[in-house]
Amino acid sequence: MKASSKKKLAQYERLAGMLRDRIAAGVYAREDKLPSEMELMDESGLSRSTVRHALKVLIDEGLVRTERGRGAFVADTPALHENNLVFSSYTEQVEGQGMKPTTRTVDSGFTKAGGSIAKFFDAAVGSKLVKLVRLRYLDDAPLCLETTYLPPSFGSLIDRDINGSLYATLRQKFHRAPAQGHKTFEVCYASQNEAFLLNVERGQALILITDYVYDTDGRPLHVSKRIQRTDRAKYTEPIG
Repeated sequence: MKASSKKKLAQYERLAGMLRDRIAAGVYAREDKLPSEMELMDESGLSRSTVRHALKVLIDEGLVRTERGRGAFVADTPALHENNLVFSSYTEQVEGQGMKPTTRTVDSGFTKAGGSIAKFFDAAVGSKLVKLVRLRYLDDAPLCLETTYLPPSFGSLIDRDINGSLYATLRQKFHRAPAQGHKTFEVCYASQNEAFLLNVERGQALILITDYVYDTDGRPLHVSKRIQRTDRAKYTEPIG
């Protein structure tokens, strides 16, 4: 992977992502005072204007509020809860809404990068990536088939049954956490294998949700493609 991959995000976006992830992880709880601008400048090595730009991003998202003469604080608003879910795991999202999530690993191994995935990782077409395929259930019925691509440094995941939160594993075992990214949505139609795993008719219309996610340092973390049924129970998933 080229060193330039770390420059995918602007400096203020990387700082905002770091603070957002700390809030989501509970390092800064609701109503906690954030480090001062000077402390953030010392920690990050960034200018005051960049630090202020990062804080403004979080203020606009409803995660942070400011008090004149006192500084910035983690907000105690519904927006905080909603935004915390942006980069929480599927497991955390669904459990938080009172439903029962389960996951089964279908396949894992190395694969070759191609197309938009190779471009996202700033890698050569045909280079090696880790591929995890997991079937997600909601209240014991199949909801989606998720294929996740990660850099080869995560190769040890191939020998693990990740039947819970992938993000928890990435944080605990690799000290990597999601911070920024985007989603795409498109309609797809069930192949024979997808129809079998998701218990739908072959050719049934499904939704394909693709996540492109960077970590707190602005490095490409993963691409996930979820082929999801559209007839299952509704649950809320904010878009980052």
